[in-house]
Amino acid sequence: MTDTTSELIFKGIETAERTGKLDKLEIEFWKGGGLPPPNYKSDQLRLMTTKGDEVIEFASLKWDSSFDPPNLQEKWVMPLRPSETREVARLLLATHTLTARYAEENNPGIADIFSYEILLTAGDRQEKRTYYRTLPKELSPIRDIFDRLITLVKSQGKHSLYHQGKEVSR
Repeated sequence: MTDTTSELIFKGIETAERTGKLDKLEIEFWKGGGLPPPNYKSDQLRLMTTKGDEVIEFASLKWDSSFDPPNLQEKWVMPLRPSETREVARLLLATHTLTARYAEENNPGIADIFSYEILLTAGDRQEKRTYYRTLPKELSPIRDIFDRLITLVKSQGKHSLYHQGKEVSR
């Protein structure tokens, strides 16, 4: 019998908590939305494996009218430590991210509403939770660790700037 997507992702999180390695798991936290550019916000934190290395990557949209079109992507990358992988995996399990349902998941049908997404990917399988306006208070520990990792990678990671997928200097 083939595992469901949820079972496969759950096993990946359990393995990450036990070993401190992502293996084939990718963990993503995105927050964004709001008014049209230049006031639109899009921040993406990913814990992932790239070129055989496990990394923390944070990308944020930036607006600069000296570029056409004026949208740029700032990106910071640094190695992911096993202790960070274990902590994130532990909190994903402890907060029941894959199984709990919250009122904030009900789409209010408002264009450009600010939202949060937690995406968990293993190979070609993905589980996604979207929360509108705010994260449920029960997920505060997840938000807190993601915020700490964003602060860490922005202060210690390698910074790059991209315009239409090509690295640019500033």
